[in-house]
Amino acid sequence: MTQKVDYIPIDPKLCPYNFSIRLTDRTYRFTVKYNTLGFFTLDLQDSMGNYLIIGEPVLYGEQLFTSHENEKFPLPAIFPLALTDPSVDKITFDNFGRDVKLYLYPR
Repeated sequence: MTQKVDYIPIDPKLCPYNFSIRLTDRTYRFTVKYNTLGFFTLDLQDSMGNYLIIGEPVLYGEQLFTSHENEKFPLPAIFPLALTDPSVDKITFDNFGRDVKLYLYPR
């Protein structure tokens, strides 16, 4: 049996853009950016607009926000992965949001 994994939808064509999302019991504001070096970054704010992280690189297969974890951060672990295409091993402008998604896993 296949388990459904939730993810945070991303649309790179809108970059830079922000959105709010409820993760477990808190609402967070994400800002998605694509920089001139060819990779994506995320800013994370709490519901009051306080920055928790600025410029977190989105790297394929690496959990987001691990270097700054505390009680203010989203409870689910967030991983950029391509679960439907095993040949993908990096994030590009073309595959982010389509093949590579920000998957949510319980801690």
